[in-house]
Amino acid sequence: MSKIHSAWLFMCRHKYLLTIIFIALIVGVVDEDSFLNRHPRRVHIDMLQQEIANYKHQYDEADRKIRDMENNPKAVEKIARERHHMKRADEDVFVFEK
Repeated sequence: MSKIHSAWLFMCRHKYLLTIIFIALIVGVVDEDSFLNRHPRRVHIDMLQQEIANYKHQYDEADRKIRDMENNPKAVEKIARERHHMKRADEDVFVFEK
């Protein structure tokens, strides 16, 4: 018997196993949505979701500050003093910078 004939007989006997192995290789390694490509994409998605949560937190904080400034005139005065170094007429302001 030749090697080609024995290989053909092996393939005929184990055709379902060979088909399953072939499909598993395509799905696991070769395909565009393979398991090897899914992991970096999942890591990237997790990073983006963390970034979205961070931006949502920043948005909520800014929204809270805006509502506080609309309802509380002391908050506006505090921001004007801290960020823009404004003062009242009878005060002196000293700014220390590093």
